Order: sequence, then structure tokens, then C-alpha cells
Amino acid sequence: MRKSSLYTEVIWCLAISGDYDLVMMVSRFRVLVAVLATYVFALAATAQEAPDIEALIPQIQGKDAGQVRDVIVHQFGPPARDIGSGLQIEQWDVDSGVLAFSPLQGPTFQKNGVRTRLIRTHNPAALCLFGNYEMVTTPQRHRGMKYWLGDVSLSVDRYIYTDSHDNLDHREKQNRNFFMLHPQGLVQVKYAMGVTPDTQLENLPDDSLVAIVTFAIPDGQVRKTYRIVTNRTSMSLAIEGDEMQFQMTKGWVNYWR
Repeated sequence: MRKSSLYTEVIWCLAISGDYDLVMMVSRFRVLVAVLATYVFALAATAQEAPDIEALIPQIQGKDAGQVRDVIVHQFGPPARDIGSGLQIEQWDVDSGVLAFSPLQGPTFQKNGVRTRLIRTHNPAALCLFGNYEMVTTPQRHRGMKYWLGDVSLSVDRYIYTDSHDNLDHREKQNRNFFMLHPQGLVQVKYAMGVTPDTQLENLPDDSLVAIVTFAIPDGQVRKTYRIVTNRTSMSLAIEGDEMQFQMTKGWVNYWR
């Protein structure tokens, strides 16, 4: 006899006996069993989903790019797709999110719009603040293209602008570009409130002010002040100012340690 038929027989016998309280108890018990069965099934299904991304994090610390990729492939299998253009950037669908691996910037995990870097890095402000900033135009035309103008090398007390001598037909808005007009000069750096040379950029929210930088020609007669802000999502710094017709960025130093 099928279980449903047996249940019907039990209810029918109890109804004939007039024990309606027991009838209600048995009915409620059946509903409870059904709910519990559904819950247990849901738990089992969850356990059989893609492995927890958290389990991956301790396994990849201190490893190089090739070793990290090997661990990811071993745990999650071949990548679902490659979204790179020139540079291979592979993705896996894991734990209702997307695990991505870049040989330059390392592995990241994005879920519900939040992107998390899985390699624990160490990027003090002073280590990242100085170096070469790439200068490009602001986005142009409907496609939002940016064109490389040159690089600004920033040290603790000096700067040097090196022109790309390229994209000359996209420089119509650069007639007031401070660095093109004054390609060399002096620098004065003042860290933002609460920021020191040893401050970990990983601990600062996106778009946090890191320093105020004043650029000046050697005689001090002409100067320009900009802000340097950090973005831990992209692991980059940007030089910002009023009425800028160009953009300047540089990456942090450590992507793998």
C-alpha cells in the first residue's frame, strides 16, 4: 500500500472513532514532517553547491601566479570563460559569484556587486605614492576613448614629465596642461589627516585622500596643487584637481604580497 493511502486509512479510522483532536494532531504532524523534509533537502542541496570560496583563501597565500592558478583549477576545475583581451583573464562561477584570475593583479571574487581581492597584500602609502603616473586624455567622443599623453615621474622632492609624442590630434584641450607647460620642477607632499607613510592603503576606503601634492617650477613662481586619492578596488592611485582635462593614475606596488 502506498504511504498516501496508508495516511488516508489512518485518518478515516480516527474520524470514525470520533477522536477529532487526534485527527488534527496527525494532520499537523504530517505537515511538520513535510516541512522538515523540505528543509533537509535544501541543506543537502546547499552542501552540494560549488565549494566555499573562503576555503580557497588560505591555500593561495604566499604563492606565485602559476601556483595560485593551479590551486584554483584543482579546486574548481577548468575556467568557465576567458574575458581578457591580449592578457588572459579567466573566470569561474563559484558560490553564486564570479571568481576571476589575472596573472598581473591576482585572483578576485565578486558577489552581489562587491569585489574582494583574495591575496593579502602589503602596500604602505609611501611605497606606492611615488613613481610613474600615466597621463591620458579625459574620455572623448561617444565611445569614451582615452589617449595616452605621457608620464609624470614623482619623487619625494621632484617631478619630471615625459611626453609620449603620440596622439597629437587629440590634444586640443591640453593648452593649459601644467605638466606640458612645465615638464620639470619641485614637489611638496603633505599626507592627508590620519595618513602616514606607513598607512596601509588596503585599510582605506575607495576614493580616500592620501596626500596633497604641490608641483612648482624651480623659481617657485608657478605652482599647481593636486590631490592623490586611492582606490583599493582597482589597487590604484589617481591625481585629481579642478578643471583637469587629463587623468593621471598609477597602480599600487604589491599585487601578490
